[in-house]
Amino acid sequence: MQTKDIAKDIRKHTAQWAIRSNGGYLAQACGSAEILSTLLNEILDLGKSTGPFMPDEFIGVPKPGNPGTRGETWLGDGPDLLVISPAHYATAMYSALVATGRLSEEALIKCSKDGQLLEMIGAEHSPGMVVSSGSLATALSVCVGRAIARKKLNKPGFIWVFLSDGELQEGATWEALQLAKAMNLSNLKIIIDNNGMQVDGQMNNVMPIGVIEDKLKAFGCEVYDIDGHNFEEIKLACKSALGDEKLSVILARTKPWTGFSFLHDRWINNKLHFIRLTEEEKTILIKELSLL
Repeated sequence: MQTKDIAKDIRKHTAQWAIRSNGGYLAQACGSAEILSTLLNEILDLGKSTGPFMPDEFIGVPKPGNPGTRGETWLGDGPDLLVISPAHYATAMYSALVATGRLSEEALIKCSKDGQLLEMIGAEHSPGMVVSSGSLATALSVCVGRAIARKKLNKPGFIWVFLSDGELQEGATWEALQLAKAMNLSNLKIIIDNNGMQVDGQMNNVMPIGVIEDKLKAFGCEVYDIDGHNFEEIKLACKSALGDEKLSVILARTKPWTGFSFLHDRWINNKLHFIRLTEEEKTILIKELSLL
């Protein structure tokens, strides 16, 4: 499948989920569709998925005596790994797995009820999700640890961490970056969805953090500032980052309203993080879905 078609399907599947549930994390999928599709289809060497195409009933989180399911099994046994840090991007990840043939489209309906495996806020048992993370920015720290282990074991491949820019408001992110730089973790690659949005609204209206690129460079990172909806820019930045011997961060500027017209008004009114659809919005969404 073409990368652009995968991006289109990510938006389509997430929008259909929002219609069925009368809400969801649609903006996150609309902003990250090109990034996720490019990573999964053109950059990462994931290998074949070992997760079930149609998941079994949810039997609980992994723990001693109950192995349950592990989300990273859907990402395959290849040398590379993709770790989604913001847990509310889980629906976008499920949709990406469906679009790339790693998960059944039927699972988006059957396994997304209360108490089932596909939760809106993903965790380590959710398909395509590796750790329980979110706004506390713990995924980057976990990935720094895993990258250090890979380096000591001479294990090939790269760990790609997908962050939201809202996580840059958390001190743990900068501590992890500082350690990654100190350990010279060239096997760790970071891509940030730079959409200017966090749970309470636009970041500049909640807690401005200044020029992100300057901060990252001050921490010793090689920074690529790109249009997060431009396939060629994403691909070029990712391939350049793979050749870097220093810590690389791709700052992908995105518009979380991309794809559906009513989302821009929500952006202006600071109501874009989680969407509870009005009847008018649902009508618009159904109509615009047919045009994708």
